Amino acid sequence: MKPLKAVNLGGWFVLEKWMKPSLFEQYPIQARCETSFVNNHPHAKEALEEHWKTWIVQDDIRWLKNQGIEVVRIPIPWWLFPEKYQFPHPYVTPVHYLDQAMDFIHQEGMKVMLDLHTAPGSQNGFDNGGIDGVLTWHQDPKNIDITLDVLEDIATRYKNHPALHSLQVLNEPHWTIDMALMQDFYVRAYQRLRPILKPETFIVFHDSFRFEPWKEFFTKNKMKNVILDTHRYQCFGEQFHKMEPTEFLNFPKTIVKEMKDMEKVVPVIVGEWSLGARQYEYKDGREAFEKAFAKAQLDAYNQITGWVFWSYKISDYNSGWNFRGLVERDILKP
Repeated sequence: MKPLKAVNLGGWFVLEKWMKPSLFEQYPIQARCETSFVNNHPHAKEALEEHWKTWIVQDDIRWLKNQGIEVVRIPIPWWLFPEKYQFPHPYVTPVHYLDQAMDFIHQEGMKVMLDLHTAPGSQNGFDNGGIDGVLTWHQDPKNIDITLDVLEDIATRYKNHPALHSLQVLNEPHWTIDMALMQDFYVRAYQRLRPILKPETFIVFHDSFRFEPWKEFFTKNKMKNVILDTHRYQCFGEQFHKMEPTEFLNFPKTIVKEMKDMEKVVPVIVGEWSLGARQYEYKDGREAFEKAFAKAQLDAYNQITGWVFWSYKISDYNSGWNFRGLVERDILKP
């Protein structure tokens, strides 16, 4: 498998307020996630459609390809198919805009990892899970069954699309969800998806913020063309706030060892990472620190199956989360 150099197209078909605050601030609504957005915005459908048409366009894909990026990961919601499922909120489906995205990404000669980023009841309680502060996906078997059905519908719709590189079954399930339940869900998802998808299309599983248990799982379950996804941010967690700059910059090199060990049984990607970090007093200034941080992560993650930066863009051009800004400012060199 060719090493994966990829970028997330975040904040497009699953909203996160921090990525594009202006979308939420047009009206005085208390909203951080897409569920609160559609419940409170007086013209949610029109606002969403305008956002879908303009947040990412074909020129963006062309620019990414010129930087050597080969794949984009697109977060998508579970409410794609309103004709088939009843939704507890007035969601608006972006499916036709997703169809268009698949087409113009293919026209640019690039591939897509479709990533189911939300699920009924929410699998993580985060804003990126579609409904902030709710974590009930795992408490009702019906939620899991619907998730499997939606995955099957996504696979059926896009299985023959030439842009499809992979399908990720669920983004960032919470670390408190029982591991046996997660692994059963993954087995069921694989059994449903593998016969539908082309043999060369990868099926991607997130580690649910628990990396080591998956070695036994993938050793025991003989799965074809699968990838383990782990997300490694160095801005969440007390440990990173206590590190001195040298230890902080050395951290990617220390964790890639366990990833390379895991690759003895399953390919591993860092499906989300960024230059998000606390404000270090670095000897040569912030820009030099960011360049060193970018190089440290790329040096580490280029040793495994691949990486996917989060994200292509956010409203703040100078942010450590804005891939385009970082490349254009000569901080990140993919």
